[in-house]
Amino acid sequence: MNRAGIFNRKELRELKGSAKIRYIWDYYKLPLFLLFIVIYTVSYLIWRGATADFPQLYLAYVNVEAGSVLDQQLTEGFIEYLQPDEKNSVVKTLQNLVLTENLRETDGAYIHASQVKILSAIDNQQLDVVLMNREAFDAFSQNGLLIDLGNFIKDHDLSSLEPYLVENIEILSDNADEVIADPSVEYRSETKSYPMGLEADRFTFFKEAGFSDHVYLGVIANTPRADNVAAFLSYLG
Repeated sequence: MNRAGIFNRKELRELKGSAKIRYIWDYYKLPLFLLFIVIYTVSYLIWRGATADFPQLYLAYVNVEAGSVLDQQLTEGFIEYLQPDEKNSVVKTLQNLVLTENLRETDGAYIHASQVKILSAIDNQQLDVVLMNREAFDAFSQNGLLIDLGNFIKDHDLSSLEPYLVENIEILSDNADEVIADPSVEYRSETKSYPMGLEADRFTFFKEAGFSDHVYLGVIANTPRADNVAAFLSYLG
């Protein structure tokens, strides 16, 4: 290195071995570090773009078990039907969720964890369709979490699904807190009824799955993927 601290090519050529490496490091450690960061970032973005999943739909199984065959039909089968442009397109599933306490061998902590997971997925708009039993269907409906499927199928030209519609009740307001504080208080509520689910066990895929009881399919009210949901319902019907 010369006295002015200016890079000297002639001096670099004259250095040998570790002295040359040390000379380069003294002058280029910051540019080399920045170059490393740029290469790492670009490489990561390329890898991420090549391997990242592109969720086309989020599906939850609540109080029901779909089985491997039905699960494949609802996920991989739907992606084949949809034929999206994005590579690595998938249907993301939330499985083994429990929402009600009348299921045997289910403890309260697991139920609470499931409830938190469901509400978190809804808040983050990462839940579109729910497959559930009657108890879970009632819970989703009463809390106003499901879309009006009567209007939805009309808006998306799915009139063939009208025979499968099932109404349920949304609780708009009630005095549940008062009843909890004083059980002698008569429970009162304001409700409205509209089609919130489809009798999923009547669809071909579900008949072959062998459910012993009715299974319902609902659409989450705040879904941002309405077109893909409509395609999913068309695929099932």
